[in-house]
Amino acid sequence: MSLRLTLAVMIAFFAAASAGAESFKSWAARGAREEREKDPKAAFASYSNALSAWKDGDGNAVKAKVLCARAGLREKDGDDAGARDDLSGCLALDKKNAKGFHHRGVLLLKAGKTSAAIDDFYRAVALDIGFAQAYADRARAYDSQGEKGFAQEDDRRACELGVKASCAKAPASAKSSYQPKFKDCLTALDACVEKGTSFGACVRAAPDCGVRTVKGCCPTACLKAYQLSIDRERSEAAAYREHFRPGAACGILDKR
Repeated sequence: MSLRLTLAVMIAFFAAASAGAESFKSWAARGAREEREKDPKAAFASYSNALSAWKDGDGNAVKAKVLCARAGLREKDGDDAGARDDLSGCLALDKKNAKGFHHRGVLLLKAGKTSAAIDDFYRAVALDIGFAQAYADRARAYDSQGEKGFAQEDDRRACELGVKASCAKAPASAKSSYQPKFKDCLTALDACVEKGTSFGACVRAAPDCGVRTVKGCCPTACLKAYQLSIDRERSEAAAYREHFRPGAACGILDKR
């Protein structure tokens, strides 16, 4: 073997060894930079290398972030199935990622998996009750199944939250003389719980007074406070008893 060829082999060997020694963090940072620089192929390769280099000590949160980022690149490249797989991996590690659930829901709806898509849209709005586009896309899903009533209700919510395209499909809102009262919210929730439904399910099903002023709706402040408590890993029962009781701060501040 000639000296030149020997040197070339050695250089290639050390370059490969150096690349293989790079950490998850450095590969992930490189991928993010390449994505900002509009080099999707390089970014995809760097994200993939990051995932190969990932170790338990790197943490699940950063791994989830890279999986979701790679999912976006897969989708742009036309690989919807691969994007769904990456999103599923991301969401298995980050169960509070409202945007991730919405993104996967959109891809599921595109693939004709409507029921699964609706489930993901529900998860998105449960995590973020003001997620306007998730309501709009859930309306599309319901409409595709012929469930016009549910579709119109979601379009109404999306419209009220600022999605203009949904306003044309939402039915005209009749003026309501009902003035929301915190005690009505508590009565409706207690009735739900007494039927054996979980605290969390009852709260998630409660109408938001900031969206619909119907009897039994609950103050937006209380719904947000409850979700914040859950995010901080309090039990559903403890969060419920704190925020949905007579004299609760969120109910008083809301003047209901």
